[in-house]
Amino acid sequence: MIRFIVFILLIANTDFCISPVSAQSGVYHIIDFVEIPAELNIHSDTNCFIEFREQWTFLSKGGLIKEVIGYELSCSQENKDLTLPEGTTRIKNISYEFMLLDPHLVESGNNSFSGPDSMDIHSKRLQADLIELIHTRAPFNPRYEPRQQLLSVYFHEEWILGPDSMQISKKVTGITPVIWQRRQTAEGRAIDEGDSGLPVYYKNPLQKVSLRLP
Repeated sequence: MIRFIVFILLIANTDFCISPVSAQSGVYHIIDFVEIPAELNIHSDTNCFIEFREQWTFLSKGGLIKEVIGYELSCSQENKDLTLPEGTTRIKNISYEFMLLDPHLVESGNNSFSGPDSMDIHSKRLQADLIELIHTRAPFNPRYEPRQQLLSVYFHEEWILGPDSMQISKKVTGITPVIWQRRQTAEGRAIDEGDSGLPVYYKNPLQKVSLRLP
């Protein structure tokens, strides 16, 4: 199940946000938009997403904890309600792509980065922690340059839903690194999309890496 993901690194002064100066290494506060799984039985002729507010903590032993602080339904049409199934429900084998090129710093007010394949310093720190997490479980092939080419990952998760408290918790069971390679001519010149001028990439998902569960 392929999911479209955007995330926002929050650095404003709110209860959910922390200053980048005092931010603990390996801990990130993120807003993550995930397409609603079919198991939640949201019947709609429009796109609906769950907007998660989360804290991510990278573990030294090769794991990643995603703590769901809160969530809400986001649809292009109004009056859509999220009703959880009766009883505690586990939804396994949820997979979605997390795009490192999509983040926006709330404090800056920017809608995009300076370039179509650029990242700000906070996103680069997150990328570095993802690279380290993957490398501890399955080292990258030397022909790849992950700091330049790891521009997205697929997360593989299990969700646990509690209807009484309307809580959703996540367990990250695995991660698939995705290597992005610029389309080039035979002479090695980068080829951009004709109308927009944006870079054109080939995306190469690597082997899934299983993570240690806390």
